[in-house]
Amino acid sequence: MPGSGGVRGVSGETDAPIVLASDNTVAGELRKAVAAVEAALERLEKGLGAASTRMDELPQLRNEAQRLAADRARLAGALDKMTAKAQRLDKAAETVSLRLMDTMDKVKLALNRNEAD
Repeated sequence: MPGSGGVRGVSGETDAPIVLASDNTVAGELRKAVAAVEAALERLEKGLGAASTRMDELPQLRNEAQRLAADRARLAGALDKMTAKAQRLDKAAETVSLRLMDTMDKVKLALNRNEAD
């Protein structure tokens, strides 16, 4: 049969196609290589999709980072003010305590003088 891919024998009849063992091995290796390339392309597409998603989120993350930095600066300023106020209050409390003790000592002296009289 013409075009059947077989080999014509001496009698003119077509024999079954001749398949060499190395042809099967090459075809099998090619199928494995194609499958490996397809799997690699699929992984690449997934990776690109994930990278694209992260790239889309980048401006939002930058804005959030700037907002957090501004909040941190504001809070640091407020903490500095509160720390300074706490130090002033501690000094005032110490001064009041010393004055109170001095006044109590004066009252005791005055009471002792009155008792002695």
